[in-house]
Formats: sequence, C-alpha cells, structure tokens
Amino acid sequence: MTQAFESRVSLCVLTMTLVLAACGSPAPTPAPASPTVNGPLPAPIVTPPIQTVDAAPAASPTRPALRLAARDPALDDWKRVAAERVYAVNRAHLFDGRPEHLLRAVIVVEVTVDREGRVTRSKILRSPGIASLNSVALGSLKAASPLPAPPSKLVAKGPLVFSETWLFRKDGRFQLRSLALPQE
Repeated sequence: MTQAFESRVSLCVLTMTLVLAACGSPAPTPAPASPTVNGPLPAPIVTPPIQTVDAAPAASPTRPALRLAARDPALDDWKRVAAERVYAVNRAHLFDGRPEHLLRAVIVVEVTVDREGRVTRSKILRSPGIASLNSVALGSLKAASPLPAPPSKLVAKGPLVFSETWLFRKDGRFQLRSLALPQE
C-alpha cells in the first residue's frame, strides 16, 4: 500500500469514528496495526464512550413568576396622542416613511407624566450610547412638554410612567414607535 492510500484509509476511519460517536453508537474497533512496507500504521484514535445525563427537574422558584401587564388600549391611544405632540414640536428632526431595517439607533426612554401632562422625569432605558442621539430624544420630549393630559384612569393611582421608543436613521432624524409604520 502507498503512503497516500494509508492516509486516506486513516482519514476514513477517523471520519467514521466521529460520525458514529456523534450518533451515540459505539465506535468501530480499528483493525490491529500491522507493519507495512513504509512503516507501521498510525495509532488508532480512541474516543471515550458518550454518556447521557438526565437533567434534574428545575426547582420551583422562590419568587412568583413575573407576568407582563395586559395591554391597556387607553394607554396605547394616549401614547399616540402624546407622540403626535412630540411630532408637532420637533418637525425638523423627523423623517417620513417607513423606518429602514438597519437603523442607526433605537433609544427607549422611560417617561413620568403628572395629571396635567407635564413630563416630571425622563431617563434612558436602552441606548447604543450615542450621546448626541440621547440628547435629541430627551430634548424632543422636553420641548413637547406638557403633553396632553392623560385620561384620569391612567393617573388614578399617581403619575403615569410609560416608555416610548425613538427610532433614529443614519442622518439623525427620528420617528417614535407609537406612530411609526412597520419597518421595510
């Protein structure tokens, strides 16, 4: 046998061993090495047997499972009205049409509004860390304050806390998620 042929045979045995090991079948027993004209065959590759481990059932959490609050149509409607106010005040910073697939930034702001619609607090919840765009998002909200007064049911227990998402294109113009069309 030639050296090239022996190398191909060894490669085939190795491949079959790996394929069978991946399937969980025992590896074939390699033929014993015998001297050849060009020297002995390389040592066989021995793979350890595959062991399966049964995962223990997860322990019950000590805290109750968190559930998302049900969507409130009144909040969704008011957020659209509030977004229209932000649009009216910040026309120069807006873009028209559908947002692109690859946006420059998506910034989520948590906003606290009192009964009269005044923005009493705003903070960035999610941002790619572009300070100038963070400033545009917070500034556009500040410029639009006061927002329309929220319905009394939304502020019955105190100030209204909600989040809004700014979608920024590469040119720095934005849309708000509450009014934006689905992306292209």
